[in-house]
Amino acid sequence: MDDTTNRRLDRAPLGEIDFLQVFAATPTPLMMVDRDLAIAFANEAYLETTGCTMSEIQGRYVFEAFPETEERMALFEAAFRKALAGTPNELTTEPFAIPIDGGGTREIVWTCTHEPIRDARGDVAFVLQNALDITEKYNSEKANQVLMRELDHRVKNSLATVQAVARMSLVDSKTMQEARDDLLARMHAMSEVQNLLVEKNWNGSHVAAVSANAMNPFGYDADAAGRITLDGPHVTVTAKQAQALSMALHELATNASKYGALSNDEGTIHIGWTYEQSGNGHFALTWRESGGPEVRKPTRKGFGTTMLTRILAQEINGDISLEYNADGLVCTMEGWLEDRT
Repeated sequence: MDDTTNRRLDRAPLGEIDFLQVFAATPTPLMMVDRDLAIAFANEAYLETTGCTMSEIQGRYVFEAFPETEERMALFEAAFRKALAGTPNELTTEPFAIPIDGGGTREIVWTCTHEPIRDARGDVAFVLQNALDITEKYNSEKANQVLMRELDHRVKNSLATVQAVARMSLVDSKTMQEARDDLLARMHAMSEVQNLLVEKNWNGSHVAAVSANAMNPFGYDADAAGRITLDGPHVTVTAKQAQALSMALHELATNASKYGALSNDEGTIHIGWTYEQSGNGHFALTWRESGGPEVRKPTRKGFGTTMLTRILAQEINGDISLEYNADGLVCTMEGWLEDRT
């Protein structure tokens, strides 16, 4: 600030300024309490925020006008007393109970500064509370914290799944080239279902979308009569159920493309499901192959069988059965999509 400005401020006509009017017009909520913690004055912004009139609160003990829990009352009273002793202070991100019409209260979150106001003798006579409403910011930060915790949980779960898939792919494959191809295909399937879930903000998906998404790489076309058909009602699944179902369908389709209905030009696959809303959401899905080479039961349990009988069965709280019929593999998944506890 230069000398010109200083001189101009020194000559300001302070006697012509109505500071009570300035106080009243300040856009942030301001409230003054006296040494007895009675409300002396509040500006329009404060009255609007609290939904009160001046006549309702002026002269009243602050915690009578605005009842608080014992813990919060002690916190704010200590802040007022500290300011009355001459020390400015601040309370950050504190919920404050505001009475509402019809009874009860609503909470807003304030950051409150408390400034000592002195009289002509220099003694602290009042405390000025400047209350900044940060409710929206506070709620946003809380939501972000929840989101970050959820993201951390999902990332760890995804990494654990990737590790399990990688380990089992290496064990299950005969050669390193097969292991590489199987692992890349499985990672791609996991990536595709992740994309599907992200579109729904990780709030789950539905069986038709998960099934179509899993079968697209194997020639499924919803707009054309093809070798792969889907049939079933609208059924919602959680994110974890969607991941498990997608991986299971990928393994079935991969097996079908190597040895089953998709390994020739005539075979077909029908995926159908049912759902009962009652009984905690009983769910049944059947994968049925036909028209492929003659089916023979495998001599060993591979990754696909493990995915079906262990991981997916756990997510739907049920059982998976595999029937190696000569005219085509039939896989039945039956369980409950909702918590049965």
